[in-house]
Amino acid sequence: MLPPALRHLDFRLFWAGLVLSAVGTQFTTVAMAWQIYELTNSPLQIGFLGLARAVPQIGLALLGGLLADAIDRRRLMVFAQLAQLSVSLLLAVLSFAGAVTPEMLYAAAVLSAFAGTLEQPARQALVPNLVPREDLTSAMALNSAQRNVGMTVGPPLAGLLLSIASPSWCYAANAATWVAMLGVLLLIRSRAQAMVGRAGVSLNAVKEGFAFLLTQPVILAFMVLDFGATFFGSSTALYPVYARDILAVGPTGLGILYASNSIGSLVAALAMGMAATPRRTGLWVLVPVTCYAICTMVFAFSQDFLLSVLMLAGTGAGNMVGSVVRGTTNQVLTPDQLRGRVAAVNSVFTMGGPQLGQFESGVAAALLGTQASAFVGGLGALAVVVGVAMVPQVRHFSLVEGTKTPEAAT
Repeated sequence: MLPPALRHLDFRLFWAGLVLSAVGTQFTTVAMAWQIYELTNSPLQIGFLGLARAVPQIGLALLGGLLADAIDRRRLMVFAQLAQLSVSLLLAVLSFAGAVTPEMLYAAAVLSAFAGTLEQPARQALVPNLVPREDLTSAMALNSAQRNVGMTVGPPLAGLLLSIASPSWCYAANAATWVAMLGVLLLIRSRAQAMVGRAGVSLNAVKEGFAFLLTQPVILAFMVLDFGATFFGSSTALYPVYARDILAVGPTGLGILYASNSIGSLVAALAMGMAATPRRTGLWVLVPVTCYAICTMVFAFSQDFLLSVLMLAGTGAGNMVGSVVRGTTNQVLTPDQLRGRVAAVNSVFTMGGPQLGQFESGVAAALLGTQASAFVGGLGALAVVVGVAMVPQVRHFSLVEGTKTPEAAT
């Protein structure tokens, strides 16, 4: 039996294309992290990759949201895919030529993040235009699952390819997936969106989006929780160090570490995709993120590869359950003509947190050591959960089926 959202052809095409694209993205993510650690032997340099991605993600997210509300979202995604295809091809050529330097990898990370940031709000805001309201929770869960399908399948394949070939082939494989995603975008036919035109790319449009968010304390609290938990708890930048120096499992093991987090996320997302919208919504966000923090702390000092894999799967599952419920809340409470801008602000938190968290992990590892860095990060994530739980509106929030989408702020 198919999840409700996959019964709609346009969403099936969109979802399949995103899965393939997510697999390709992981080929580049794993290859860049391994390549820069091999070039520099420095966890701090891996952290700088996260910083290179975070700067455009935070600085340009609002522009992406304005564009997602002002112009056709599919067209915006097509331009972004073309830009990311160009970056992947350039990395492949430079790597085949043996000319890659850390500076080039940072530049590629910036350019790729630039395109992805402009695309992300459109990608999120397009989902409600592909399915009816009653299937939105299923669509949001599956939309999250697609990324984790890619992060489950992609890293092990990338690690295997790195062990028998070179990063060049990882970048080339990613380029092929961008081409496939372009084809999907040309096939889908979404329902008409509430576009605001050129007037939407303005300071007034930004103010309108923030004015709406100021009336939504639950959405704001969820955004703070997402950013804080992933900023402190994300230990992704440390995986190459764990794989090579602590667990001694090499590039193949590195791929499995990346995939472990995603396997947990995928299982949780698929389960949520079959479930109805939870009524005790606040608790369905707070409890899973608490599990995420605890699993991060256990992973920090693990010397056993299997235990490390299990703990990373736990972090993925915990973060995913909270993420799906937060995403559904945002989509239901936000009017269509504001979804791009709200998604853009949300992406500052959801993408900026993990990427800045990689930089934070790299700096902390350089100062405290790798394992202490991961443990302190998990402890910080737990503190953020406790802080957000102090907000009564969050603890008692319930997103029932009768919740109405508010009118846009004027």
